[in-house]
Amino acid sequence: MSEIQDALNAYKQGNLNYALRKIQEVVEKNPSQEAYNLLGKILKEMGKDNEALDAFLKAGNKIEVAKIYLQHGLYRDAIQQLTDLNEKEARLIRALAYIKLEEYEKAKEELTNLDDNSPIFLKAKGIVDYHTGDYYEALRELSLAIEYYPYDAELFYYRALTKQELNMDPEDDVNIAISLNPYYAELYYSKGVILESKGKIEEAIKFYSRALEVKPQLVKAYYRRAKAYMKMGKEDEAMKDIESVNQMKNSGSS
Repeated sequence: MSEIQDALNAYKQGNLNYALRKIQEVVEKNPSQEAYNLLGKILKEMGKDNEALDAFLKAGNKIEVAKIYLQHGLYRDAIQQLTDLNEKEARLIRALAYIKLEEYEKAKEELTNLDDNSPIFLKAKGIVDYHTGDYYEALRELSLAIEYYPYDAELFYYRALTKQELNMDPEDDVNIAISLNPYYAELYYSKGVILESKGKIEEAIKFYSRALEVKPQLVKAYYRRAKAYMKMGKEDEAMKDIESVNQMKNSGSS
């Protein structure tokens, strides 16, 4: 058995420390593309992303390099890495990067005519279709993705937003999303909007306030809470929220 096969077998069996030691020996003797690629995979599974990135760069594995860039918020770098690739996985990674950059039309171009029904594709397509106004498609795709990812708060959040656009009751989805991720400020904001639309102003204010506890820079929550205060005749409280918004604008906060 070759040394690289020995390292590969250990990697497949989950014996990462042994696999790492063996592949490092291989790289020292024969630094091939295959060896660097396996080294990158082992290091990535060990949570050593920077070292894995270096190994994948040396292996010329653009897909894995882009995945690491994506995970670390380097969205432009991920897109740049895949410029000359048009395979399915490359297009999906580019689409995910464009979603993070809020460039939804570009993301949609990447996903169009892509023959894929994987959960991550359904999630990406659902989010893009919501943002580009294809609400019925978004509802279908997000619902299918939820079957695969029933503990993904973001899926329930986007399905709630989609239902709202379709004049369906989104409250159950928002409640589930909050239970899955109680530190997602947008969820409390959305719950507040739903309650306010039902005339439950005091309850809405509580959720806007909770959103601001989680994310004090969430400007739209200040605006909505100010309007809700005005509906209740609490003009002083409303003006305080407007002043908070003005201060953030002056200081350059988003």
